[in-house]
Amino acid sequence: MSSQASKVRVSMATPDVIISSQVINLLRGAFHEGVLHSIASRKTALRAIVRMMEENEDAIMEALMKDLHRPKHETLEAEILPIILEANLMLSNIDAWTKDEYTQRTFLSVLDTTYIQREPYGMVLIFGSWNYPFLLVITPLIGAIAAGNTAVIKPSEFSPASSSLIAQLVHKYLDERVCQVLEGDVEFSQRLLKEERFDYIFFTGSYEAGRSVYLAAADHVTPVTLELGGKCPSYVDSSVSMTMAVKRILFTKLMNAGQTCVATDYILCHKDSMAALRETVCRILKEFLGDDPKESTSFSRIVNERHFKRLTHLLANTRGKILCGGESSEEDLYVAPTVLVNVPKDDVSMREEIFGPILPIVEVESAAEAIEFISSKNKPLAVYVYTDDANVFANFKHGTSSGAICQNDSCSYLLLSQLPFGGVGSSGFGNYHGRFSLETFSHKRSVHVKSRMEVIYEKFAYPPYTPEKLGWARWLLSSSERSSCTLL
Repeated sequence: MSSQASKVRVSMATPDVIISSQVINLLRGAFHEGVLHSIASRKTALRAIVRMMEENEDAIMEALMKDLHRPKHETLEAEILPIILEANLMLSNIDAWTKDEYTQRTFLSVLDTTYIQREPYGMVLIFGSWNYPFLLVITPLIGAIAAGNTAVIKPSEFSPASSSLIAQLVHKYLDERVCQVLEGDVEFSQRLLKEERFDYIFFTGSYEAGRSVYLAAADHVTPVTLELGGKCPSYVDSSVSMTMAVKRILFTKLMNAGQTCVATDYILCHKDSMAALRETVCRILKEFLGDDPKESTSFSRIVNERHFKRLTHLLANTRGKILCGGESSEEDLYVAPTVLVNVPKDDVSMREEIFGPILPIVEVESAAEAIEFISSKNKPLAVYVYTDDANVFANFKHGTSSGAICQNDSCSYLLLSQLPFGGVGSSGFGNYHGRFSLETFSHKRSVHVKSRMEVIYEKFAYPPYTPEKLGWARWLLSSSERSSCTLL
């Protein structure tokens, strides 16, 4: 280890301009020295992440209880286990996924070797979000390390217990030349983006904050992945089991008190199913959380006072009718699971992402009306279609645009590593999970090893130019476009 590396150990320090510059210089230098050049070194770091999560379950659960009053069950299934699964998946496949990808030969390259090399960008910056503070920094970190990058993690200051624990655990388990954590507020993040240059930025958070990151990255022409939010709709019609649909919608809507970017933001219900939905949603709410959700050990709290006031202001100003719920307690940062009916399409609850346990239900005349309404809004992270009619689902697939679309389910596609997770339009761009994480943090570099034989160049390339050479050029280039050579 270099003398510089031995002097810089700042994961748990309060960041300032000098310290952040030292961290960045250390990580950039380590990248150029090849700290993660070998696949073996990357596997060592990935195994350390697995140990970090397995050996600190209780501490992680305690931190999220402090930040969000999060039930331990939810923390285990939504953060700890998915991270372990992601790291183990990468460990099992990294050798195959990082291999050079050889391409087919054409007439122009019949004597050559051509392939795609996946090379790391360098030193990357990962911004996390407060709602799933471990998942949303460690999962992209797995992809960054697997691709061979060193990384700076910037957790959200709105989940302070989790942010502090992330800093401590990364400091303990990962080589300081591979990854370090910088904690700070919004002003610190802005200064970091302005004064330092990164080779890649991965951001999870709100549209407004993501736009600021994107603009700052543009000053350095830094590539970016933005994982943002949006209003994810669920459509429900009479062909589906209403109990099943409501259970699956509410399961993910209630998790983390609705503070989940892919949770259902509102329901579009076919008029023929409205009565059944109204009855079922209140029944299932009671089944899940009891007569008083405030006393339930299965329900989280709102992250802070600002978000609490935002949600209670929405409830105070909606033109919808409260079907069930509506209670709140500022002292406890509690907002009851609340279902709104008779909601106009231009209601305050239909303007921006709710990001809380409030669920508006809008009645529609048909699936076509629901599709038209969804398409008139910004593109969401996901569209959920609860129907057993294959034609209806096909119409939603072709008539809407979103990061994902699911039939008869909400959110569980996040656990499927064979599918990319990401948004489109205002819900973000870029994706990750599984192999897609490694691809995100890798630059696809074209490699061409040219044959020393001159026969092709002599035929058409070198001066002096003649009609015969032009004829050869036309034939070779047109043949190359039409055909691939698999003989050699």
